[in-house]
Amino acid sequence: MDITAQIMDIPAICQYCSAMSKHELHFIFQGDIRPVLDHFSRLLQVRFCFLAPDGRELQVGEGKSHCRYCSLVRNQMGHVDKCLACDHQGWQRAANSGEAVWYKCHAGLTDGCMAVRSGDRIIGYMMIGQFRSRNTCPASLRKKWQDEIGNDDLQKAFLETPLYKRQQVQDLMGLFSVLVDFIVSQRLISVRGPNPIEPLLRYMSEHPDQTLTTSEAARLLHRSTSSLSHVFKQTVNKSFLQYQIDMKLDIADELFKTRDGITVREAAFELGFKDPYYFSRLYKKHRGYPPSKAVGYR
Repeated sequence: MDITAQIMDIPAICQYCSAMSKHELHFIFQGDIRPVLDHFSRLLQVRFCFLAPDGRELQVGEGKSHCRYCSLVRNQMGHVDKCLACDHQGWQRAANSGEAVWYKCHAGLTDGCMAVRSGDRIIGYMMIGQFRSRNTCPASLRKKWQDEIGNDDLQKAFLETPLYKRQQVQDLMGLFSVLVDFIVSQRLISVRGPNPIEPLLRYMSEHPDQTLTTSEAARLLHRSTSSLSHVFKQTVNKSFLQYQIDMKLDIADELFKTRDGITVREAAFELGFKDPYYFSRLYKKHRGYPPSKAVGYR
């Protein structure tokens, strides 16, 4: 059953669902998780932390803040958005691959990331990072700093970060992967929530003009498509696509009853259907009569 999709701002929707998820999800950390993060951060002199799906830092080894170099790039040079964009790309790669991935940020440092899953569901991300594999920061950043600030403090801060050569990075990521697997297998991190699909249901209710595919809906809840389909059917006793159709048709009925002068075409557009004739066929299929008759009932 196909519904004509509308072009949507998926990042904005993700931010919306993530904002709601912070209230819906309750993270449970076992007592052993903090020493694990502390030991790892202390031993390797790196930043090791657990992030919620929306990027909030919930547990940080030794409470270690961003290194001085990152703080200068983020705050003094105003590159926070670029830094966050690099992280988001890393999280997406980790989610898609199911493995630990490492990447270079725009400022020349290396970070690693791995998705933490509970079954098919991504409940957060483990990150390790802020180390370097070279001796000079990117030339463009260094020049901009020197032009604007007039000293070489950015390069000095860069050299303060831990240095790991390529093979060492690979070994480090191997150890990181084993450690994250241990955290997951021992259930040192878990989540609970009153309704796993509540953020999605609420978003659909508040934005009836948008039409989501099953894969888009799954991405918003950080689930696989099969997992979303299963939990949706289990929760509301109907498929995601059927629920979306029923919701839109229910809203259409309400519009026909309460909105004086509304046409079938106008109702179709308000509900995100680009083709009013398709909307009419869909309505008749599920209601047994055309929407023009529903307008006449008013």
